[in-house]
Amino acid sequence: MKRLPRFHTLLLLGITSLAGALTPSGTVISNQVRAEFISPVTGQPESVLSNSVQTVVQSVCAASVTPDGTAAQPARVLTRLPGESAVFAYTLVNAGNDSFTFPVSGRVEAGGQTTTLRVVQDLNGNDRFDSGEPDVSAATLAADASIKLLLVTGPLSEGSTLVNLLSGCAAGSRDENNVSRVDVGPPPALAVSKTFTPALLRPGAETTVDVVVTNTGAGESREVILTDRLADQAAAGLTYVPGSAGATSGTLEFTTDGTTWTAQETAPVRGVRVRKDSLKAAETLRLSLRMRAAEAATGRVIPNTATALTGGVEVSGTASVDVRYLPAVAIGPLGQPEAEEGSQADQQSRNFGVVGQAACFDHTAKNTGDVADLYRVEAAFPQGAAKVTLLGADGQPLAQPFALQPGQSTTVRACYEPQQASPFSALLTIRGERGTSNATTDRLQNVEAGLPELLKSYRATTVGDDGKTVDVAQGRPVRAGDTVAYILSVRNPYTRPLTAVTVSDALPPHVDFASASAGGQKTGAPGQETVTWALGTLAPGEIRTLSLTTRVSSRAVDGEALKNTFGMVTAEFPDSLKSNEVATPVWQARLSITKSVSSREATFGDRLVYTLTITNHSQTTAIVDAVIVDTASKGLEYVPGTSTLNGEALEDPNVVTGQNTWTSTWTLKQIPAGATVTVTYVLRVTPEASGELLNVVQAIGSGAGGTALAIASNRAQAVTRLNLLQFAPQADILGVVFVDRNRNGLYDEALDTPVARARVLLAGGREALTDERGRYSFGNVRIGTHALRLDPSTTPYQALITHQAGGLSGTKTVHVTGLTSVDFPLAPPGGDISVLRRTTLSLGDVRVEKTVFTRPGGYTVRLRIVTPRNLEGVTLTDPLPAGAVLKEGRNNLNGTLSAGETFLTYHFDWTGEPRAATTDPVMTWRY
Repeated sequence: MKRLPRFHTLLLLGITSLAGALTPSGTVISNQVRAEFISPVTGQPESVLSNSVQTVVQSVCAASVTPDGTAAQPARVLTRLPGESAVFAYTLVNAGNDSFTFPVSGRVEAGGQTTTLRVVQDLNGNDRFDSGEPDVSAATLAADASIKLLLVTGPLSEGSTLVNLLSGCAAGSRDENNVSRVDVGPPPALAVSKTFTPALLRPGAETTVDVVVTNTGAGESREVILTDRLADQAAAGLTYVPGSAGATSGTLEFTTDGTTWTAQETAPVRGVRVRKDSLKAAETLRLSLRMRAAEAATGRVIPNTATALTGGVEVSGTASVDVRYLPAVAIGPLGQPEAEEGSQADQQSRNFGVVGQAACFDHTAKNTGDVADLYRVEAAFPQGAAKVTLLGADGQPLAQPFALQPGQSTTVRACYEPQQASPFSALLTIRGERGTSNATTDRLQNVEAGLPELLKSYRATTVGDDGKTVDVAQGRPVRAGDTVAYILSVRNPYTRPLTAVTVSDALPPHVDFASASAGGQKTGAPGQETVTWALGTLAPGEIRTLSLTTRVSSRAVDGEALKNTFGMVTAEFPDSLKSNEVATPVWQARLSITKSVSSREATFGDRLVYTLTITNHSQTTAIVDAVIVDTASKGLEYVPGTSTLNGEALEDPNVVTGQNTWTSTWTLKQIPAGATVTVTYVLRVTPEASGELLNVVQAIGSGAGGTALAIASNRAQAVTRLNLLQFAPQADILGVVFVDRNRNGLYDEALDTPVARARVLLAGGREALTDERGRYSFGNVRIGTHALRLDPSTTPYQALITHQAGGLSGTKTVHVTGLTSVDFPLAPPGGDISVLRRTTLSLGDVRVEKTVFTRPGGYTVRLRIVTPRNLEGVTLTDPLPAGAVLKEGRNNLNGTLSAGETFLTYHFDWTGEPRAATTDPVMTWRY
């Protein structure tokens, strides 16, 4: 077999080096070809290299500016407002293979607005023109290096502008397809308006602030900041109301210091603003808030300016708020205070008035302002004259000035008393202290003199013991069941009629209605009855007479007066006119008196004791100022100092001597209801006496129920026959009433104590009172045996003797002949007593005597107070020694002290030094 030779393909490879940028200039490029094959000899792979070829790279310049753009397809499109500039960002790259310096410039392409251009290096690469970034006209770049450039326009006007950034090699290609466009639309125009609602503000109230900014231009604005600064307003007293701010859109911000703004509301708020990205043409942005006026803002007009800022342009709007009160007042007819001043609605008129008679007009005064004020009302008289009295809503004199709150009203009544018979008009003006005033008019068209005549009288009748009806004299009392008929008369004295006349009579509570003349209508329950007549019209000069019959009710009480008037009202006299008052006294019980005399027979010089017993039989009413009149025959004579009332001393009567008689008059302050009082007095028989000695007495008093009614008692008399056969030799009795300190039965002037005003009774009715020295006497006593008795009620001590076993203590039987002495020794209290000390205090005619006695274990004190007159408001205190204990009686006295003598006795235990047992009493009274 024939072996054929193995052939291999020889491959020649050409190697070229390619890169993303040009190979730097001066670079040597070597190229050599290697061939690989299978050796036919060895059968192994082998390679063969060609010769080496070298190439040197030349310098190539190329500039690349991005982004690219044409007029038809701009690289960038910006929108600006007139007057703004535009900034376009470009990148310049050295696309050559060596370091080159590339010139750069800007160009405004044809077909658009002209502007200036600057090329600025963007140092920080933020695509914005920042302060300090330099202008450039050329840039030196290494191969593949780049630089950030900004093409900055000058202020632009409305329209479109094409700009281009140019760069290239000094000699060679240029990159000029870098066109961008800026479109300048129509400009925006901001207008700011500001309002206060309300613009007139009272202190304490709030107002709403509205700030509105409107884009009145044709183009959309940049960010708008609408600001209202409030610091100056706050200083003037107008402050922001927290939480009241709001805006129609955008973001609200607040400030306290005017510099730092925050979306969180501050405290206090001294500024409010709202930010919005832009405002389209005709679009508005509203900011609203509320502000409150303090008292400090009163009387100020406070301006406020708001601003709107966009694109560096600021506009403003200003408004002012007037902070003050608006005082106002109105007065007019009742219920119409705000009637137009001077109009018919603001006037009141009456057709008729009377000189001296009040005609009253009611008005309403109202504070129509917004602040409290003090007001005064005054009257002036453009026509005529009258006295004016202003009354308030309570009917009392109007207190001026008077206060009214805003909206508050009050009633003012003006009562005019015309001074002459002629028409008058009054201008009633109200004035506030804040300077406001208002007036209304009152008129009386006709004024006459005099008043309608209203006359009332009565006739009272009773049924006598014989069953017949008899008249009760005027002023004399009536009793239950009696008839009281009233006659009412009215007369119109004027030359014009009185219309709508109504007469009414409110009956006294303690009479009951019986009948009335025609037309009289009774209303009300018993005790509250009223009779009314509707008389219609009284013609000029006409007289109407009406009658009304009543019966005295069992409800009537002694001493009262059935008082009655009637009234009349007319259209011309809306305030009731009153008649005279008639009063009928009531008394149903009796005032009775009895009289007795101590002896039925007497002779010259005898003393006769008269006893009067007076009884007030009324169980409801006291009798006051009762006057007792005693008429005695000639031959009887009053003995001074002998009058007593219920055993107490009574002032001597007023004695009036006549030709054949004489009278004694006593006055008693009061005889209580249902009470009996006793009056005693002594008359002496004189040589003028003859026959029967007649003595007549009567009591007259007034009921204490409110009327001056006089109530007379029956007449009482006592008769004593003069018996001259009794005239015979006479004797006298005298003696002393005393406290027998040593119990020896004899009066020791140095030791024993006389008892004054002790009453000694002589059998037969005569009596005597001891004087200050304890002495008494009876003159002209028949010789013989007589009994004497010491009245135990007139001395605080007990008599030491007893007349006989079973007899009365303090009674003595003695045979009288000549001058006979009969003493009454009295037992000292507490056993054997000795006088420790006597003290006398005197002030004028008032005297206090103090005697201190020792007794076993203690002391007895006797006080004697002597006064010639009654003392009011007496306070007497006799202090005890320190540590003493009051055992019996009392050592003080308070109240009224009657004229004469008053005794006070008390006992106390004390173991101290005897000389200190006596203290000084203290007594005061009211002059």
